[in-house]
Amino acid sequence: MFKKGDLVKRIKILSVADDNYEWVESDTIEDDFGIVLDVEIPQYDVMIHHMEYPECFVKVLWQKNDWGPMWHWAEELKVIKNNKK
Repeated sequence: MFKKGDLVKRIKILSVADDNYEWVESDTIEDDFGIVLDVEIPQYDVMIHHMEYPECFVKVLWQKNDWGPMWHWAEELKVIKNNKK
């Protein structure tokens, strides 16, 4: 699970074709590294979209971003270094 202060990297992008979509790994993402600022977990009885990772939104402040913090699906991100608390 993601925690505030974790160092993350974006590893997947959303591929959309007609009515089908899926997360695909990509090495062309230029966000570089970021720090997790917040994590929000929706409260559902069942998982939606059959995601592999527990469904949650992760707010990240990217190293190379002038727009400020951005929200991402957990599915997009990979923890590089955990914040040990």
